[in-house]
Amino acid sequence: MEDMIIDACQWHVEAEAPQYRRRALEHFRDRYTVLLDFLRSEGLLSGTLALPPTDWMKFEFRQSHLTAEGYELVKVCHGTWNPSFGQGHTQRHLIQWKRKLKELRSTIDAA
Repeated sequence: MEDMIIDACQWHVEAEAPQYRRRALEHFRDRYTVLLDFLRSEGLLSGTLALPPTDWMKFEFRQSHLTAEGYELVKVCHGTWNPSFGQGHTQRHLIQWKRKLKELRSTIDAA
């Protein structure tokens, strides 16, 4: 199976005009720091990802970084996850992730 890249910092930074690239990098780092900490604390990372990433510009969030359950959660949440600038460092934008994880786990427990 191919190791799919789910998201990459470089994509976000390079999509911005030069004067906004630093802000895009900081926003990506802030929101992924919170997300990766959540995924780690819930046991959804596979252990192949060094935390925190040492070079954010080269950081790629890959399917191989996740457990099977983690990947299922990402498929449900990642497409609609877009914290506002300035809100990436907070836990507020993880409400959807927490709710969907609870639903996913309750489905598994019921089976």
